[in-house]
Amino acid sequence: MEVLQKKEKRPVIIDVYTDWCGWCKRLDATTYADPNIIGYISRNFYAIKFNAESRDSILFQGKTYRNRNPNATRSTHELATVLMGEKLSYPTTIYLNNESQPSLVVPGYLDVNQTLPFLIYHAEQLHLNSNINDFNNDFKKAFEGKRNDSTKIHWISLDEAVVFQKKNPKKIFVHLKNNAFVSDRVMSGSSFESAEVINALNNYYCVEIDVLTGDTIRFQNNIFINPTPGKGIHQIAYGLLQNQIGFPSVVIINEDALVLAPIKQYLTEKHLAALLSYFEKKAYLEKTFPDYIKEMR
Repeated sequence: MEVLQKKEKRPVIIDVYTDWCGWCKRLDATTYADPNIIGYISRNFYAIKFNAESRDSILFQGKTYRNRNPNATRSTHELATVLMGEKLSYPTTIYLNNESQPSLVVPGYLDVNQTLPFLIYHAEQLHLNSNINDFNNDFKKAFEGKRNDSTKIHWISLDEAVVFQKKNPKKIFVHLKNNAFVSDRVMSGSSFESAEVINALNNYYCVEIDVLTGDTIRFQNNIFINPTPGKGIHQIAYGLLQNQIGFPSVVIINEDALVLAPIKQYLTEKHLAALLSYFEKKAYLEKTFPDYIKEMR
């Protein structure tokens, strides 16, 4: 794993099991046998299967770990204790980030639908700025819940937003849509379905741009194209994100059609609603967003 990480950074998934664990066998026969799970893990993770009662010596992050009682029945390996702490249960799934540092310990059997949010959360590096419980709930809303049919966001083109802005100054909210990122689809199906968010967006001109589009887009007297439509990222995304690409992404543009805030992270319903309020009320001129959040509580 450590050799592979030097060639390409990836998160790590460790399946901790024992030979006598029935639920471990069921996990192998169901969730880890599912073609979608196999494919997703193969593309995005380094996968390790670790017998918590192994008798082998294991070198992990520069230190050698052993089973201190290799001849005893059900003797726990030192590394299992290091990874799981004193709460030993099987199966347990352990996630390490791209730097191979522990990120999350998930005990118990999980089916395919329960496993997917954890995989996406780490593969798309949402752990850097969002909570797994929030993402889990949003995932269920997006793919299992009912859509909000009572009201919708009125999306317009960037060209239209700039024209409208000249007649009636308001900030522009841009969602740089990228369906290749599952977290972006989750955000669309949860945060953008929230009545609170939709209400807050009434104070903005709302623009949604598919970053894979082949459309020509004009902004700030410049022309932006996509040299490889359907494959590459549109030039407008690089322009609005100031050449720091990351998804999910939204951008706030001020009343003078200047980029005010490129935001490259997953946003929950509450986080997005607060962010919209922060910029709409021009609180950003006086305080930081964390301070604004503290005052709202």
